[in-house]
Amino acid sequence: MARPSPYQYAQEIFVKLEGARALRFLRGGFGVGEQLNFFSKLDNPTLEQLLTPDQIYESNDVGLLLKLGEDHRLDYKSARRQPKDFAKELSAFGNGPSHFGGVIAAGVEKDGTITGCKFLDESGLQRLEAFGSTHCSSGRFESRRVPCKNSKGEDDFLVLCRAFYVPDRLVALNDGTAFHRVSHETKKLDDDAKNELRVAKGERSFEQEVSRLKYPDDFHLDRVRAFCSNIRRESGLRADISDEQILENRMLGHRTDNGFAASNAMVLLFAKQPQRDMPGAYIRVLRFEGTEQKSGKNFNVIQDRTFEGTVVDQIHNCAVFIGANLREFTHFENGHFESRPEYPDDAWYELLVNAVAHRSYQYRNANIFVRVFDDRIEFDSPGGFMPQVTPATIFTMHRPRNRQLMFALKEFGEVKCMNEGTKRVRDEMVEAHLPEPVFRPTTEDNTGVLAVLSNDIANRQNSLDSEAYRILGEALSLSLSPDERKIVNYVIEHKTINVSEALRIMSTNIWHTAKGALNRLERRGILDFYSTKERDPKAHYRLARQGKNG
Repeated sequence: MARPSPYQYAQEIFVKLEGARALRFLRGGFGVGEQLNFFSKLDNPTLEQLLTPDQIYESNDVGLLLKLGEDHRLDYKSARRQPKDFAKELSAFGNGPSHFGGVIAAGVEKDGTITGCKFLDESGLQRLEAFGSTHCSSGRFESRRVPCKNSKGEDDFLVLCRAFYVPDRLVALNDGTAFHRVSHETKKLDDDAKNELRVAKGERSFEQEVSRLKYPDDFHLDRVRAFCSNIRRESGLRADISDEQILENRMLGHRTDNGFAASNAMVLLFAKQPQRDMPGAYIRVLRFEGTEQKSGKNFNVIQDRTFEGTVVDQIHNCAVFIGANLREFTHFENGHFESRPEYPDDAWYELLVNAVAHRSYQYRNANIFVRVFDDRIEFDSPGGFMPQVTPATIFTMHRPRNRQLMFALKEFGEVKCMNEGTKRVRDEMVEAHLPEPVFRPTTEDNTGVLAVLSNDIANRQNSLDSEAYRILGEALSLSLSPDERKIVNYVIEHKTINVSEALRIMSTNIWHTAKGALNRLERRGILDFYSTKERDPKAHYRLARQGKNG
């Protein structure tokens, strides 16, 4: 197996494996000082942080082992522990999420005290060094002895065990339990997580497993026939080849003596009610007012829609809804206005298709969330990054979880260019002068993926909502200052504006300046002022087109 470069390894250290700290940072859980420290470590990793497990294992520097401490690469174990305890670490390093594995240092206590291994008799040493074959036969490891001085100053030795990542199967103990390594901790996997890892490693194909739904009664046969007819035409197949033969060839089921047995992938594509078998196979779209999700009395969801049916139905219907809720802006540049969507259509549509095509359906009750905020749109899908895929490699590494589903969606025209989806999203965003898309795990256990597109709401001084541009016309639109454009954009989105709201979006913190800007827009016939009394706390402005009784 080729060794990763220090740069590749550093990417995984900070972006993926230090999941808990990275997630806390990304969610705004760090103070300013902690943020600066986090960025400093990203930009200037120490030599010790760049060491790979191979380099740690091959080193005879016991002082280095103690300096490193336990992390995602290194685990300390007292030689007094039972061999099965060592086997748990073999399972954890073999399952990832790191695909570099790790090192177990036998003879070092959890507090870093060296107690060594010389007190073990020969049979005890043999049991220790053979813990993998005895308790975790699916794991891969090797071991060697490293001389040292123990805490009493006596000559002693450690047993270093190099536990390798196993890419093609779940690494479980012989009793069926399995673990994974998250930062410095070894955590037990539940049955769902084990099955998900089997799917991710290609040991098991959930999409090809036989569904509980019955063919043909539970399926849209007209859609099946249209799909198969298209494949006959595109592939030049004979007309006498049956639909069932084509479906079987596409691994969407198989023929049996009792009829055709449909796969899980076929359920998602053609079933009349896929949610009977997979209750979480739907998309929920939430639109929020503002830039953060609130709850309780501050609950700020303004639209909430659920999209069920086949995956094709979900994609189409959800896309119509999202498209209707995204805005278009007319941007002033080089002396004239140009219309641009809030996000490139191909970018957000590609992420919607990706969420449906690459999510884990193993988590039968978990659904996809699409969250639309004023400054971003998020696609939150069940199932973590596939092995060897990280936020840093996602633009170049292609590891589909649901290969047959993806191929079928290509037949429907939903998947455009295989292997290039995320790269195309990035290119579309860069071309639109918007931030690159962000991909990150939703939990430190890597059980979901969040894809985020951000707009340029904070820098929209030269942009005007296209609806406002159509209403005002080019002459008035050209006459607006940057702050006035912000005010008009706000009114288009929120229907009304008051002085306090104008203060929040303008480049001033002076109340009278904000009030003056609103009054000037009123005098020019762009805004109307609504108030029922002197010093009215409900006084507000609206776009003049809405009329005095709006």
